[in-house]
Amino acid sequence: MNPNVRAQNLIGLMEDLVELLERENALLERPRTRELGPVIEEKQALFKLYEEQVHAIAAEEGFAAALAPELRERLQAVGGRFEDLARINERKLKLVAQASQKIVDHIAEAARKASGHIQGYGQGGTSRAEPARSAPVALNQNC
Repeated sequence: MNPNVRAQNLIGLMEDLVELLERENALLERPRTRELGPVIEEKQALFKLYEEQVHAIAAEEGFAAALAPELRERLQAVGGRFEDLARINERKLKLVAQASQKIVDHIAEAARKASGHIQGYGQGGTSRAEPARSAPVALNQNC
């Protein structure tokens, strides 16, 4: 494929990824948004296409040298924007994962405390103290 055509395709794909990362980063500002699922699916599909394009370009000798200067500049500009947004996205995803893990840890700790502790076992294999009943836990998925 002509390097200029391949570069145009890659630029279009990267512009789509930039727009998608901007949407996802905005959604990550609002916790528990239901809109995030479809965006993540779209991101996975676009990244698969992006990887395929990059591998094809890497296998093509002299790709960069054959590019028209204006395409090279556009590719560098969109690539820089893409990298910046990808770093922001990675940080936001890590923060969301950490916050989610803290919530799970707090729920698990509360359930452990509510269930009581077994003091030990007697000769007959029964516990010396009856554990308290576990407290029910409910999650609101609409938030």
